[in-house]
Amino acid sequence: MSTEFILHIITCNCFFLMAFVALFNPLKVNVVANRWLGLFFASVGCMLCNVILYDASLELEHPRIIGFNELSRFAMAPALYLAIVQFTTPGSKFKITDYLHFIPFALFFLYMVPALYFPGYQLIGARFTLPPKLNSMVAMSMRWSINVQLLIYWALAFNTLRRHQKHIRFIASDTVPVNLSWLKYLLLSVGGMLALFFASIFMGVHLSPVFIASGYLASCLAIFYYSLAQKEIFPFEASALKAINEVIIETEEKAKPVKQRLADEQAHLMRTKLETLMASEKLYLDNELSLPQLAEAVGVSVHDLSFLLNEKIGLNFFQFVNGYRVEEAKQIMLSDKYKHLNILGIAYSAGFSSKTTFNTVFKTQTGMSPSEFMKQHKSTNPSLQPSS
Repeated sequence: MSTEFILHIITCNCFFLMAFVALFNPLKVNVVANRWLGLFFASVGCMLCNVILYDASLELEHPRIIGFNELSRFAMAPALYLAIVQFTTPGSKFKITDYLHFIPFALFFLYMVPALYFPGYQLIGARFTLPPKLNSMVAMSMRWSINVQLLIYWALAFNTLRRHQKHIRFIASDTVPVNLSWLKYLLLSVGGMLALFFASIFMGVHLSPVFIASGYLASCLAIFYYSLAQKEIFPFEASALKAINEVIIETEEKAKPVKQRLADEQAHLMRTKLETLMASEKLYLDNELSLPQLAEAVGVSVHDLSFLLNEKIGLNFFQFVNGYRVEEAKQIMLSDKYKHLNILGIAYSAGFSSKTTFNTVFKTQTGMSPSEFMKQHKSTNPSLQPSS
């Protein structure tokens, strides 16, 4: 039994386990998205099952298993894409038109149905109903269509995820828990597999089978960890989800004239109330503060608050809230009272959820890192340097 064979068995089992967890979703987070993701994982597991059967020279003994597993390949790409859409769209629900993505699957099913349902018909090792040349052409076109389909859906999914990572800055003050970076790594892994396929066809590039099998297993385990650790992306009521979705759509249509939701006087009064509330109650210290939560605290609609921030103040929600956090961090760093805190402690005290986010936002807004800020002011007050 080769190393490659063992790695394939382990990886196949991992994908089926991931499919089970995603489909039944014990934490009940991102339920619809995880069902599509579960279908994707199951499809990959079926694909690897076929690899194992071929490695073990068992394809002639189990032609119907081979046929069923091949059928699942056409569900893989649309399932991945629909999972990304569901993860990134607030309040998104399954639509009948989503079934159109599975037309290639249906066509392949019609081609495979004799092998799957007629006992006297053998897909492998026997005569096909199609002429040999035509059957060979069909088989080759199937192989290419699977990879071309996956490439197209991969590009669509990657673009959808990229837009999501841009949009969440309009509704979340901390993007790390909801930026779906683990799905980006999943897409990059799939993209790497596609690149290897096309490189082997057009450039003659071939890697060690053990290396490829190890890569599959490593990617599988990493994605499994992050899929278990995922949080609800949009944990809001239906009305808030609808408003968030409309805000996102409006940001996508910046080329169109912006509807003036607030008169200048209204906007001034609302801004004064917002800034007074932020200064007095320090709402920004809640590291999970979101646009709907702040709108509720101010007593305005999500739409009006979004308009005020983006059109009147000129900052998105992420920039607005983190501007207060940076100022809070500066006050902490300049105070002897908090000199016992290290950089991470300062970050948490100012409302940030991680040191990385704190460093990135602080440098973006001030042009220097927190440590550089401390060094700059250390000359006037040596006690300001935080502990390491």
